[in-house]
Amino acid sequence: MTDPVLRCFPFGGVGEFGKNMMVYAVDDDAVIVDCGMGFPEPGQHGVDIVVPDIAALDELGLKIHALILTHGHEDHIGGVPILLPRLKLPVYGTEVTLALVRSKLSETNYKGDLRALPEDGTTIPIGPFQVEGVPVTHSIMDAVSVAIHTVLGVVIHTGDFKFDPAPIDGRATALHRFAQLGDQGVVLLASDSTNATRAGSGPSERIVGPAIRQAVSQCKGKVVVTTFASNMFRIQQIVDAAIACGRRVSVAGRSLERNMSIAQDLKRLNIPAGTFVDIKQSQHVPDHELLIIATGSQGESRAAVGRIAHGRFTGVQLGQGDLVIFSSSNIPGNERVIAGLYNHIYRRGARILHAGQASVHVSGHAQAHELKMMIQLTRPKYFYPVHGEFRNLMEHRDLAVATGVALERTIIAENGHSVELDSAGIRPGPGFHAGAIFVDGDSRDEIDGFVLRDRRFLAEDGMISATVIFSQHEGTLLSPPELEARGVLHEDVSEDVLTDASHDLAGFLGGLDHELLADLDATKEEVRLFLRRWCKRRLGRRPMVLPMVVAI
Repeated sequence: MTDPVLRCFPFGGVGEFGKNMMVYAVDDDAVIVDCGMGFPEPGQHGVDIVVPDIAALDELGLKIHALILTHGHEDHIGGVPILLPRLKLPVYGTEVTLALVRSKLSETNYKGDLRALPEDGTTIPIGPFQVEGVPVTHSIMDAVSVAIHTVLGVVIHTGDFKFDPAPIDGRATALHRFAQLGDQGVVLLASDSTNATRAGSGPSERIVGPAIRQAVSQCKGKVVVTTFASNMFRIQQIVDAAIACGRRVSVAGRSLERNMSIAQDLKRLNIPAGTFVDIKQSQHVPDHELLIIATGSQGESRAAVGRIAHGRFTGVQLGQGDLVIFSSSNIPGNERVIAGLYNHIYRRGARILHAGQASVHVSGHAQAHELKMMIQLTRPKYFYPVHGEFRNLMEHRDLAVATGVALERTIIAENGHSVELDSAGIRPGPGFHAGAIFVDGDSRDEIDGFVLRDRRFLAEDGMISATVIFSQHEGTLLSPPELEARGVLHEDVSEDVLTDASHDLAGFLGGLDHELLADLDATKEEVRLFLRRWCKRRLGRRPMVLPMVVAI
C-alpha cells in the first residue's frame, strides 16, 4: 500500500491579491477552501469582476466533498454565486459568513446547501477528513482559520487573520487552540502573507473609535465616513462616534445597507432607535447634526463617495466646513484613482482625514511579529505562504526560516503550481491551469478573454463608434456626437435611430459637470456606458461601443 500524499492546488490568491481559492487533497479526496473574486486590472474595460477558472478541477480527478469558507470578504466568497451552481457542493462557514453568502445567492435564485462550521474546538466529518474552524480576529465578524485533520496530520489554512488583543466583540483569536493543534502535529501551515512586509504587530481595531470620535467632534459641518462595507466593527464604532457627538446617521450605498441589515438581523450590530435618517431625507438635517457612512473608499466612480465628490449624489452636497474621513487602506493599484477622488473632494471645499494623518484605520492582517507567533504556536512540519504577491510570499518564507523552520521545509508555489507532501518531504507538483474568468457583474455573463469577448460582441451585436468633441476650457460640446455603426442590422440602427442616440447622448453629456468632462478617461467611460444602456433599452442589443473623446 502506498503512503498517502497531500496535494495543494492554488486556483487563486497565491502570487496575487484577491480571488482566493485553494484545493486540499489527500490522494483523491479533496475540499476547497474559499471561493473569492478579484477586480479587473487597468485596461480591462468592460470587466466587472474576476473569479477563478475552475475548468482544471475536472482534469484533476478529485472527489471534492465540500467548500469551506474562512470569512465573508468578497475576495473569499465573491465567486460563490458564480461557481457554486457548477460545483454543487455543500458550503461550510460561520454565522455571519453564511448570512452574507445566503444574501448573495438570493440574487441568483440558487439556494445552496449551507452548513455551520463549528468553532468551539469540535470537528465535523467532511469526507475522510475531520474539519473545524478556529476563531481569529480580522476586519470582519466571525472569521476563522480552517483546520483539516488528515491521516498525515493537521493542515491549517489560516485565512486572513491578526492577533487583536482587544477585539470589539470580545471574540479573540483562539491562541490556545492553535497551540493544541501544534501539540497534535501540524503537517502544513498555509498562512496569510498580506502584511509580511510590515514589521511588528498591528494595533487593535479598538483604537479607531476614539480617533473618529475626536475628528467628528471637531467638525462644524457634515461628516462623511467611507470604509469597507463588510467591516461591521468599524461601522459600530462610527455609529457610536456619531451618537456621542449628537449626530444622526445616514447610509449611502446598497452593499453597506445590505450588510448592516444582515448584522442587525443577527443582533451583531447595536444601533439605537432614532439614530438613522434615510439618505433621501438627510438634507433636512442640519449639517452639524449629520454623519453619512458611504461606500466607495477605493475611488469607485459609481459608488457613493465618488458621486458625492463629483456633486452628483442627490440631496448631498459637500461644502466649506465639511469633513470626509477615509477609514480604510488603499488597495494596491488604486492609489491614482483615490488621489483623484481627494482632489474632487477638496474642490467642493471639504477637507479630508485619512489613516496617514490619524488612527482612523487599522489593518485586519497580521504583521511580521504576529505571523511569526502563528508559526511558533502551531510548530508546523512544513510551511506554505499564501495570500499575497510574490514579494509577500518570499518575505513570509524568510520569517518562517527566522522562526526556526528549515528552508527545505518551506515552499513557494503560485497559482497553477501544485504542491505535493508525503513522508519523503514537500516538493513542487505538476502544473495545472489556474486562469481567470472575467465576468460582467450585471448580466453574470462570463468573458473568456478579450479576443473571444470582442469577437462575440462583434458577431452578435456589432459595433458603434462615437466621436465626441468638446471645448476643454468651456466644458461644452462643439458639435453633436458623431455615431457610426458597423456589423449592426440596418433596420436596428437606421439614420433616424443614430440621430436619436446622438441627441440623447448630447443631452446626457450636457448634464455632466466640467470637472468630469476634463477627465478624458472618465468621459469615455460615461459615453460607453450610456450608449450600451441606450442600445439595450431601445434595440434589445448590446453592441461594442468604441468612444473617442477629443478636447480642444
